[in-house]
Amino acid sequence: MNKSIRTLLAPVAAALFLAAGASSATTLTTNLSVDNGYVIYLSTTDNTAGAAFGSANNWYGTYTDTTVLTPGVSYYLHIYAYDQGGIAGLLGDFSLTGSDHKFANGGTFMTSNTTDFVGNMTGFNGVYGAVGNLGADGVGPWGTRPVINTAATWIWAGHPWDNDAAYFSTKITAVPEPTSIALLGLGLLGLGAARRRSIKAK
Repeated sequence: MNKSIRTLLAPVAAALFLAAGASSATTLTTNLSVDNGYVIYLSTTDNTAGAAFGSANNWYGTYTDTTVLTPGVSYYLHIYAYDQGGIAGLLGDFSLTGSDHKFANGGTFMTSNTTDFVGNMTGFNGVYGAVGNLGADGVGPWGTRPVINTAATWIWAGHPWDNDAAYFSTKITAVPEPTSIALLGLGLLGLGAARRRSIKAK
């Protein structure tokens, strides 16, 4: 690489290096109560389960699971829920640290609901439909669940509500940080200035 090309690329390389350092990893925290049990996954595609980061099998309890998201990478949050008799349901809340990822509702906090979740009874295959509303937190037979935000709604995928399994999916989108965008812009301005200097020098 000759000197003039190195001179042209230096500002962009510096900006990209600073932009990469400006982002820090986001932690995803989930609080779930599922009748009867669940496995929760994080995937980069909507048609594979992904990597499991939590599970439980006791609908009396509320369970907290966490995982770390990579800056710049968008994900799908997948939940496999299963029933072992009687009415089935999933209730939960979800939170993100930092501002480099957003839930389907555009924020860093979300509860289980029929708008931002889709689901089916067949698996994580990229083909999902609307999920059913079984009532707000506090509804019978479950009552109010500890730890989970009271705005959460009990949901289930498919009919009847006491089927054996349900598969839920929702998107978590990577959001470029404003500082990263600004630094990249400065780098591009520097590239333009360096190119003009190179042309004048010829």
